[in-house]
Amino acid sequence: MSLAQKLANRDAKKTSIASPTAASSVLANAFVTAPGSKARQQEAEIKVVDAGKIYPLSFGDRKLLATGPKAQIIDSEGNVVTDIPVALFRATSTKKEMVAGTNGTGPCIIKLPTNLEVQPVKDLIKHFIDLTTWNKFARDLHPYQSTYWDLQMCSAADFLGMHVYTQHLFNWYWARISSGSLPDYADIDAISAVQTPVGDSIFRKVVNAIARLDFEGQIPDPYDYRVYLKTNERFGVAVEEAKKKMQKHQTYVDKKNWLEAKAKLREESARLMYQQRQKQLEERAATQQAKWDEQKKKDAELAARVKAKMAEPGKKKWKADEAGYFRRVRGINVPIM
Repeated sequence: MSLAQKLANRDAKKTSIASPTAASSVLANAFVTAPGSKARQQEAEIKVVDAGKIYPLSFGDRKLLATGPKAQIIDSEGNVVTDIPVALFRATSTKKEMVAGTNGTGPCIIKLPTNLEVQPVKDLIKHFIDLTTWNKFARDLHPYQSTYWDLQMCSAADFLGMHVYTQHLFNWYWARISSGSLPDYADIDAISAVQTPVGDSIFRKVVNAIARLDFEGQIPDPYDYRVYLKTNERFGVAVEEAKKKMQKHQTYVDKKNWLEAKAKLREESARLMYQQRQKQLEERAATQQAKWDEQKKKDAELAARVKAKMAEPGKKKWKADEAGYFRRVRGINVPIM
């Protein structure tokens, strides 16, 4: 019976601290590999979705992860740092492709980058080894109480695909900076020294926060700050670059606001001119209408007067406006008296 079958039977017979589905998934992913070439296995490993941390597993289940072939971790110069059972690595890492194709027939070597300290790697792997050999009580990793070493630990976990186990450490630093709490110069030195993807993300966060204060003239100790910038070249250059970007953005915003204000002024001017033209047209139309109404009134009065005079007996005496009415309405001329 294969180890995978034994694990399946074991999960079917007992209930661990974790749910059966989660435990089965973690253990199955730890020991089962895809068939075929190493390239094909690596492609398959990338698609694996982890069930979660190994902390909820029973101690008996965790002990199984300490069995089987091991992967060797070496530094950038080829020196051995530590080793870890392949099953344990697969259970704790999202980068299972690092040990793809290692079924005991050949050595598995994981090489660390040059910018990563080896001690946090040793401590991280020891944490998992302890949990799978003698330590029955699974707890989160404790911080070093040192900014540099905490970020190196997070960087080690990130490189090995084990960042979920150090996320609480990273989150603490991220939340502290996000809340507006400024790191002291010793912490900035430490953050500047950790040149890893994790360290760079915290570094950019600190640079942007302090560059913003510098840009706005809000640095609490401007003299000491200027002196410090000369001692940390990486940080000083990054702050200046960040300030240039802020100035460029501010220039863009100012120009945008100016153009918008100018456009709004043009729109307001056009609106006022339109209203003035409309008012003039309305006043002109009202004046013209008043004239027409007055003329209609006069014409009506004239027509009534002519009609009344025509009804009178005897010879008529026509005034000039009445004669004009006859010419305009009836097309005849009458003598003006």
